[in-house]
Amino acid sequence: METKTLHFTVGEEMGIRLAEIAQEHFIYNNDINKAFNTFYNSFGGECPKELILRLLTGESIIIVNTEQQEFIVVDRADYIHLDKMYPKLDFVNYFDKKEKEMRKTLLELRDTLDMVISKFKYRSKYKVEFSINAIVNYIYGDDDVMIEEINDDYELDSMRTLIEITKKFIEKSFHLSKLVKEVNCLYDLNIDFDTHDLLLLSEKIRKFKSVDFDMGTSGADEMLSNYIEATKEIDNTISKGIEPVDIMENWSAGWLSPEGDYYALNGEIANMLHIQIGDALQEKGIIPMYANDKDKEIDNKINPDSWLEQQGWVKIHGNNINFGGNLNEKINKHNVQMTDKQLEIISDYITDCYQCEIRVGWRQERQSIGRFMFDSINREVMNKKYFDF
Repeated sequence: METKTLHFTVGEEMGIRLAEIAQEHFIYNNDINKAFNTFYNSFGGECPKELILRLLTGESIIIVNTEQQEFIVVDRADYIHLDKMYPKLDFVNYFDKKEKEMRKTLLELRDTLDMVISKFKYRSKYKVEFSINAIVNYIYGDDDVMIEEINDDYELDSMRTLIEITKKFIEKSFHLSKLVKEVNCLYDLNIDFDTHDLLLLSEKIRKFKSVDFDMGTSGADEMLSNYIEATKEIDNTISKGIEPVDIMENWSAGWLSPEGDYYALNGEIANMLHIQIGDALQEKGIIPMYANDKDKEIDNKINPDSWLEQQGWVKIHGNNINFGGNLNEKINKHNVQMTDKQLEIISDYITDCYQCEIRVGWRQERQSIGRFMFDSINREVMNKKYFDF
């Protein structure tokens, strides 16, 4: 086969386009790593981090020498490099605008949730009428039609949609909060991004899910007080360096290693316990900071939660057990299975602390520990039944 060489030239606006692409990754995806890599990869992996920081904000400009086909980096001169031609990125203004947008949406979601909660507060039952066809199918072991008719219930569907929208909003806002911390660290800034109301909203969702509708002021004050007290305890634990603990002490949340070591914390759901444990394990060196030297150069750190799941650690919250090692094939990696040691510890823990009732997987399917252990004899069957999606 004949080999052909492809020749191309870089136009004079290439520097402007690179800046636009990098800033779009930051503004629309809130992904600073992709923004960095836009410049880093374009320079063949030879661009210093300090220079990328300046290029991303527009403090430095890339000029293209079309004759020599070279990139030239110059300091921005506002009287030459107009904003509409050479985009600038003002982090302070950007995050201030995003926080105002977040707060407006938060208040709207909070008020709507309060209305829904008030509507269902004094109900002990909710009636859904099923067609004869759905009932007959259910009797013969097929509940798909019945589930479809439940899903078609306007009131329930509206409630479910509201919960999904609120959860996605909370996740997106916390991701933005994490981005603020990254920018503060990279640029030595002190931008504030208040997440207290987000924590309260996430607690409202949790209480709604468990049908606990006590949303009085005293309850909110107590929740916030518990959150603050838990934060102090967590900070104290992590500052000393996280260590394995006894799972039988029934901690709020934790990660169980394939070897049987359990790392856990006590606190509220709003304390984001699993994330904090993951960060502490990375600080301790149990989770590597970078996947390779190239990632280290651009400060592209490993995500602790993802690493733990891919390495076969079990995520535990109360009696809810989650496992992600069997999903590695979805990201082109080899699956790993739950170890005998992990299953032995889980069995003892659920038996002693939760009267043998386990909630399995992201669907939180209620099951007896005996049935779960029986299913675990064949790990592939267990994973497909409880942990796959």
